[in-house]
Amino acid sequence: MNWDDARFFLALARCGTLRKAASQLLVDQATVGRRITALEEALGSKLFIRTPKRFSLSSLGEALLPEVITMENAMQSVRRKASNGDDSMSGHVSIATTDSMAEFFVIPALKKLRVQYPDINVTLLTSINISDISYRSADIAIRGARPEEETLIIKRLATIEMGLYATEEYIHKKGLPVKGTQLQGHDLLMHPKELVPRHWDNFCGEHLTHPNVVLQSNSQMLLRSAACQSLGIGLLSSFIADKDPKLVRIFPENRDWVDIWLVLHPDLQRSAKVRAVITALEYEFSNNSPI
Repeated sequence: MNWDDARFFLALARCGTLRKAASQLLVDQATVGRRITALEEALGSKLFIRTPKRFSLSSLGEALLPEVITMENAMQSVRRKASNGDDSMSGHVSIATTDSMAEFFVIPALKKLRVQYPDINVTLLTSINISDISYRSADIAIRGARPEEETLIIKRLATIEMGLYATEEYIHKKGLPVKGTQLQGHDLLMHPKELVPRHWDNFCGEHLTHPNVVLQSNSQMLLRSAACQSLGIGLLSSFIADKDPKLVRIFPENRDWVDIWLVLHPDLQRSAKVRAVITALEYEFSNNSPI
């Protein structure tokens, strides 16, 4: 198995579906399917158990996974070390972050970056899940939770304010909630509990016991869209919701604060193009966030 085969195997093992793997690899689903089939034929055994909903690793796939991850780590180490100390202001940099951070901070930063360094190109990967970038393909990660791995370079970019929002239509239908009543009788829009468990206990200052959660999503942008469609009350970043004329702030004095962290592998800290991207990101966050 060469590295080009391995990256298709890893993407499908991590994503579980051809569609998600294709999105991560920036190819079409048919290409992923063909490459996996060819790899299985070359090995003479199945790597995945196919079901209508997902691809699960076979016993051989599970046995090979640690070895392929080792191969990935080696390739990433080679790439990082090759970039370390590189003074070139051209080439590729990858960023992993959330959809909301990408839209409101990263894209504006990249717009300014291109004016100064038009030969730097970027791959932008979005997810809510915290990526350990020493095992992933991203050079830079921007996350709403601090990674625990001590070998990474970690810096706080900003602190983001969050609040409760709904539409006038929703308030007209359900009435304004009363503080201290645990938002009983109201429809809530939330991240899944396994992703942000603290919000299921304390929803921006309102303690919850039996919340009526009508929609769960791992995307804040989709939660905002649901709030704008009057589906319920959402806990949203103020830099997003305050600019939306459809949304009304509920309990304005209640605030939830989230630290935003920039994460970098130490092998890349001397790469000139990576430093240029980080400088652009730091400027955008420092000038367009509350703290």
